[in-house]
Amino acid sequence: MDKDKRRKKTTIAAWAVVYILIGSGSSFIIFPNQEAFQRQKTEQSFADDYLNDLYESYDRVKEQSDKSIYEFSDVHESDSYNSWEDDIWYVRDGTCYTPDYAKGVIQCVLEIPSVQIRRGVYTGTWEEIRHDLDIWMVTAARPDYELGKTHYCIYGHNHTVQNLSFNRLKNIKEEDYFTLTSEKGIFTYKVSEIFALWREEVTKNIVDNFSLSEKECFIITCGRGEYRYKDLIVKGILQSHQSIVKSHQTSHK
Repeated sequence: MDKDKRRKKTTIAAWAVVYILIGSGSSFIIFPNQEAFQRQKTEQSFADDYLNDLYESYDRVKEQSDKSIYEFSDVHESDSYNSWEDDIWYVRDGTCYTPDYAKGVIQCVLEIPSVQIRRGVYTGTWEEIRHDLDIWMVTAARPDYELGKTHYCIYGHNHTVQNLSFNRLKNIKEEDYFTLTSEKGIFTYKVSEIFALWREEVTKNIVDNFSLSEKECFIITCGRGEYRYKDLIVKGILQSHQSIVKSHQTSHK
């Protein structure tokens, strides 16, 4: 009888160990980037700080002119800014690469509401752009683009495991809208085409082709599925260019 009891206790203990190991393994499989989750809001906070500074600059000018202050928080807290989160980062060799590793500066903020993307677009020297791409940031494809004066191309990686935001480009549709917001204002584009090309074609015919219209913007990432081995390109045509001042006034009417 004692042997049966001991055997039963041993069996229970063994199963307990098995469940613990399984639970730990499941946690590792389901949440492989816990450090990344802890830093999940960093990128959006940098993009939002950039937008915040733009609107606060307008507020300071407006306050000096007629003592009337428009609070950016009214815009920042709207549904369009807070209805979703961009929530996972690239982890390599135990290091969670987040925007505080980035070099250069944020040139503008890209927002695609239909696929829940809001990212700062970094630029700088060629070396800074390459560095930022290597740590999975979103960048201008070249350092010599000027919003409103040249066509504009944006690079971003497509990582299925971490589900970084450009992974969501596969869900974008023609006639969706996206915006680029900078000190020059808010540039609103409508998606006109979604297609794939070989990398060499993308570089020659799009990225380095300054004969393209300044009204064209291209979002470029690695293709997957039917576009495997090619680059996926989302082309947008400029629909409107609104100054920060007009946008800010409109949001408070």
